[in-house]
Amino acid sequence: MSATVYYEKDADLSQLQGKKICVIGYGSQGRAHALNMHDSGLTVTVAVRPGGKSALAAQADGLPTQPMDQAVKDADLIAFLLPDPVQPAVYRQYVEPLCRPGLTLLFAHGFNVHYNQIVPPPEVDVIMVAPKGPGKLVRDLYAAGQGVPCLVAVEQDASGQALKNGLAYALAIGGARAGVIERPASRSWWRRATPRRWPTSSASTS
Repeated sequence: MSATVYYEKDADLSQLQGKKICVIGYGSQGRAHALNMHDSGLTVTVAVRPGGKSALAAQADGLPTQPMDQAVKDADLIAFLLPDPVQPAVYRQYVEPLCRPGLTLLFAHGFNVHYNQIVPPPEVDVIMVAPKGPGKLVRDLYAAGQGVPCLVAVEQDASGQALKNGLAYALAIGGARAGVIERPASRSWWRRATPRRWPTSSASTS
């Protein structure tokens, strides 16, 4: 199965400009994605437990925060950057009741989608953008004007804009500077595309 590689010229940041992006999880990957998107001019809110470590860390970084339910309710794109084991419970409690046409669910890891631990309704877009490196590197290379290559995959394209939105997200976090690799959608691709070297403790729920 051949792969397609996209670069900055292939991605359009305006796909996400003016949209509200909710980042759930403010660990290594969550912090890097949120800060890079913010620095790229996108509207980012970090969903937090008020008073928790993630709330304090995000606020110290100058990012807006909201309680989980409010951040999810207002979002056009929700980025799941939590450890895999806690994602299904968070999805069921906070996200599933608010799924609606036009919403995009984005994952940086394919496990829960591939194994049906999270099964979004058909009216939402479901995409994966997975940097091939740890969060600190994603942030450091972005700040240096470079980027970490990313994988992109589309599981559901209800809007017809899923791939374009995924490429815009990859551009915003710096991945399109180095290359964004796409292969035709398949559930086995989601599993194989999962960056296995990320420790599940790299993201925080607090």
